[in-house]
Amino acid sequence: MMKKLSWLSFFLMTAVLAGPVLQMNKAFEALVDLIPYLHDEPAFRLKENKAQIEKSIKDLDRAFTEAGHSSILKEDLFAPSYEVIRETVGQSLKAFQEGQTDYAHWRLHEITNQCMDCHTRLPPSYVSSFQNGELSIDPSRLKDPFDMGVAQLIVRRYVDAKGSFIRSIQDRLIKNDQRDIMLPFKQILLIGTKVQKDPENLTAFFTDYRKNEKLNPAMKERLSVWIKDLESWKKDPVLKNGLRTDREAEFFIHQRMRPLLKAELFDGKHDVDLLLGSGILSNYFFENPSSKLAARLSFWLGWTEIYLKRESFFGSGDLFLKQCVRRYPKDPVARQCFATYKENLEFEFSGSGGIDIPAELKNELKALEGLLQKK
Repeated sequence: MMKKLSWLSFFLMTAVLAGPVLQMNKAFEALVDLIPYLHDEPAFRLKENKAQIEKSIKDLDRAFTEAGHSSILKEDLFAPSYEVIRETVGQSLKAFQEGQTDYAHWRLHEITNQCMDCHTRLPPSYVSSFQNGELSIDPSRLKDPFDMGVAQLIVRRYVDAKGSFIRSIQDRLIKNDQRDIMLPFKQILLIGTKVQKDPENLTAFFTDYRKNEKLNPAMKERLSVWIKDLESWKKDPVLKNGLRTDREAEFFIHQRMRPLLKAELFDGKHDVDLLLGSGILSNYFFENPSSKLAARLSFWLGWTEIYLKRESFFGSGDLFLKQCVRRYPKDPVARQCFATYKENLEFEFSGSGGIDIPAELKNELKALEGLLQKK
């Protein structure tokens, strides 16, 4: 748990967050209308759904535009997500209107990722900008429990979201359809690590499911991997106290994060490390936006969340890496940020025919590299 905040700081932060509440609730309403289509791509393409989808995207665009005056959205921790959401909504709307439904659908998925990722960076003690979101989730609009869990995760109703993801797991076990059963398990892991930082309860929860006879062997093996990693964190004092100074943050990076640079990250063995690391550093960055470590924090959050996103968690690593270059081009870590971002683009756009990075992204790379050369 994070250190307790004074009543004054809590009051001031609540006031800051209250600014974009109305717009964020409008955005949430539009997003709830879109969530079912995000998990049903054929329905997204149907002509009879076009008018409703276009209206929802326009409402989303308008709401995020009006929220832009909020000072908190200009800070290093939130600016990357807000900027990309504004850009992504516009691109999705344009693509959808031009009949490029595949691209529009992909961009909307990115918006959902950004909303959830952004809100999971806040310490648990802070309210969400979607303060009235709990009044807006109509079960009839989100009949699939996984969709409901996603909506609840966005508005920071973590207990309810976990309950919905558990129902999603149970439904899959009852129907004996475990093709995507790891997805709700992963969101439960995200809540218990990145947000709540509670390896004790997570270990007990996963241990119970590992005993379930209906659960497939691959999922049981992944649970065993997570449990082993959770055990290594149980006695770490940073989970209770958080990071309080730049010196503590530097030590945490050296002790917990740097060794992961040489680790294998694609087998689930370090999902827990990545999620807890991202959550702990995000909380510190939120409470210390003027930290002298801002460039380094941007790098580590970027590098960490690149891999989280690849593993079907919610991450916005590329945004932090670009922010690192744009805001701190003279800092030595900026070159590391650029190299990592370039490497990730090459990974995402590689295929049997080689690497095919879209022209607009190639131009962006040149612009970022130009900033480094100007130092």
